[in-house]
Formats: sequence, structure tokens, C-alpha cells
Amino acid sequence: MDILVRDLYKLPVGAEFSGYFVIEHVEIRKHRTGDPFLRLVLSDRTGTFPALWWKPPKDADLGIFKKGDVVFVTGTVEYFQGSLQPKLKEIRKADQGEFNPEKFICRSRYSVDDQFTVLLETIESVENPYLKTLLESFFYDDSFVDKFLKAPAGKTIHHACIGGLLEHTLGVVEICETVARRFKTIDRDLLITAAILHDIGKVYEYAVDISISRTDEGILLGHLYMSCEMVAMKISEIKGFPRDLKTKLLHCILSHHGEYEHGSPKKPKTLEAVALAYADALDSRVKGFEEFIERELGSEKGWTKRHFAFEVPIFFDGNFNYGEE
Repeated sequence: MDILVRDLYKLPVGAEFSGYFVIEHVEIRKHRTGDPFLRLVLSDRTGTFPALWWKPPKDADLGIFKKGDVVFVTGTVEYFQGSLQPKLKEIRKADQGEFNPEKFICRSRYSVDDQFTVLLETIESVENPYLKTLLESFFYDDSFVDKFLKAPAGKTIHHACIGGLLEHTLGVVEICETVARRFKTIDRDLLITAAILHDIGKVYEYAVDISISRTDEGILLGHLYMSCEMVAMKISEIKGFPRDLKTKLLHCILSHHGEYEHGSPKKPKTLEAVALAYADALDSRVKGFEEFIERELGSEKGWTKRHFAFEVPIFFDGNFNYGEE
């Protein structure tokens, strides 16, 4: 039986389980006797849990287990200080082909082709010739588009799936379209361009294999800077691109996390920037709630455990309905 993490939390103490999981963290520790044991954090697309290989065989090579490995484990459910911490009986590295990769990383529930068509239609609706040329320089580039369509928008909190960046981008665009219709003083073309480009640095911030990880570049620079750098480089190739328009667009991207403590080097100081920041927060927060509910509860109703980022448990008593793909 290949159990999911969310179902593991439902088992009683002492219950036996088995399954394939990705190693998120591993370290070799020693008992007071000097004998080694393994402490791991294991995961699948529904969550994570810590585990101990408390009594490995004397001849076991504990150094072969690395972060990112898929392993098959068997064990029993145990709790330590109120938190799940199973004891493993067996752990071995899994071979390619013996597990389903979709257990570890999901895909957007929505059609990539349909979503990308909507994005291209939105680009076509931009009337400012400089902004339209800028957007076309990215989204008529097959190499960039291939990366963009596969990229996630997050590692764990929101849109953490293949195609998540496209889904999140369209979500932000749709919210911004509504805001632009309501507030006539907003430059709609600037806001929509910023919405489409605000997270493009994530194509280089994240790497996708069995799980989603952050690249060295992503950790050292972050997607706000990388997005600005990518946009600035494309603008430099567009003859006559207005300097003030460039400044306003880059400000929207730099400030779209809204607050310094959320990673923004600048706070929003224009109508378009503040609209983008709130649109980004709304789409990411609601999606974050939705994904956490689905990971924790599956198709059931009730309360999740406390969300590590949002710092609250989440209540859900409805049904997921994504419509036709």
C-alpha cells in the first residue's frame, strides 16, 4: 500500500504503513551508545512528516540517502510531544519506474493550452505599442514559453504545481482587469503588463524534478530582482521605449509583495503598483488556502491543522469544483 502523507496523519498509534516518499531533509545522528540512526523529513504532494530510522542494521550505509531521493519505507505510526514522528522499519532508495511521479508533484487542473490562449488574447488587447512589443518579446519566444508553461509559482504555499505560474499569472490578470474597470484613473495597459510579467523570474527561481526546489540563483537573488532584470533587458532592445514607462513598470514588479517584511525592496507608490500588490496577494492567499485544504482533507470536510505560513487552521465545508478542463 502506497499511503499519502495526509492519510498517514489519520492512522492510530502503532499502525503499520508503507509508501514512497521524497527526502526533504536527512541527517545521521548517534544514540548515547554511539550507534548511528537517521532522522528524516519525508514528503509527497499532500504534505511532509518527520521520521526516525531508529535501529538500522549494523552494516547499513546511512550515507547513501540524500535530499531529493525517492525512498520506499515501512514503519509504524508514533507521536513525539504531540507531533507525528513514525519509526521506520525499512528504508531503501527506489528505482525509476517503480513509483508514480504524480504522487510527488501535481499539475495545474486547468488546460495549459486554453490558459495560454487566454494570455495571448490579453496581450493582443494591450494598446500601448511599447508594452505590447515587450510582452510579445517574451511570449512569442518559444524557448521562454516552454519554461513559463512548466514553471510552478511556489514551492509549498501557493500554485505549487507544474503550470502553476501560468495559472497564477492569469488569476492576477483577471483581478487586475476588474480593478482597472472599477478605477478609471488606473493605466489599464500598464497594470495588465505588470500583472503578466510580475513573476516571470520564477522560471529561473524554481527547478522541477520529482519535487519543486529553489535554484541557487533563486535563493541568492529572488524572483522580484530576476523579473526586473529580465524585463529591463528586453526593454533595452526596444527602440524608443519611454523611460518613465520603464520606471513605472519596474516599480510595479519590485513592489508587488507589498511590504518590506514580505520581501518587497519597495512599497507600492503608484495606483498600478498598489493594485498589482493586492491582486497578487488575493490570488496567492486564496489559492494557498485551497491547496492546503485539498492536501490536508482530500475530499472530506472539516478543519485542517495549523497552516505554517498563514498561522491558522482552515475550515472547509464545501466541495472542490474546478469545472471542465
